Amino acid sequence: MRTSIEGLLEYLIVKALAGKDNVIKALTDYFVYGESPSVIALKYDLSKHQVRGYAQRIVEKTGSVTRAKVILKYATPIILKIKPITRSLNNSFIKCLLCGEELPFQIAEDHIKKKHMSIVEDYLQSTVELMRKNIIMDHS
Repeated sequence: MRTSIEGLLEYLIVKALAGKDNVIKALTDYFVYGESPSVIALKYDLSKHQVRGYAQRIVEKTGSVTRAKVILKYATPIILKIKPITRSLNNSFIKCLLCGEELPFQIAEDHIKKKHMSIVEDYLQSTVELMRKNIIMDHS
């Protein structure tokens, strides 16, 4: 069973691997910097309803806005360094760079979770370790 922190980190790692770092940045702007969904939507080419939906999922995973803020503050710089494993072929399809499958854009994250979960697990473990080190350094 995953902790709420691991659940959120997995969610963010899958977004990064799918090439959706705009969503990660949008969530960080919302929780860490307190920007409004309307401003974020314009900045990252999302709708304000998408921003609210992503934010709601984060709160559901963490159980707290405060917890989400702290996790995103420390996790975002680490997770944004993850290179995507998908490449856009056009507006509708992506190609997985690991297995070569061509997929509709909408199912890229499901594909990553089903076919490449070991990579997600590796990134999860290293992200948790790096976050621990960064938190210890910040508090010493």
